[in-house]
Amino acid sequence: MQYQCAWSYDVLGEEAKAVPHYEAALKGNLELDDLKSAYLGLGSTYRALGDYQNSKRVFEEGMKRFPNQQALKTFYALTLYNLGEAHDAVELLLKTLLDTTNDQEIQSYGKALAFYADHLDETWN
Repeated sequence: MQYQCAWSYDVLGEEAKAVPHYEAALKGNLELDDLKSAYLGLGSTYRALGDYQNSKRVFEEGMKRFPNQQALKTFYALTLYNLGEAHDAVELLLKTLLDTTNDQEIQSYGKALAFYADHLDETWN
């Protein structure tokens, strides 16, 4: 019930009202799919409200519980960007892209992109 209420407030653009319901939902007994969505929803809601530290905390908790949930990683990267952690955000986005894309052209550059993800600030003369 709390999760559906939070989601409804989010859809209505009333993010601040969604927060306590998301927090309560995460403390309840949600089905796994709803639990994943609640982490994503709360993390994104905190980010939309400019509460980047809480957004980061929620995404990190969610990724700890669901390490293969690519959507959490993607939205977490947005929060990292907002916190001025652009290097970590781009690295995470590149790695997530490489782990999830079926685009053959991107995959043909997979080794180079994986290398650059770990060496974003380096140059070679």
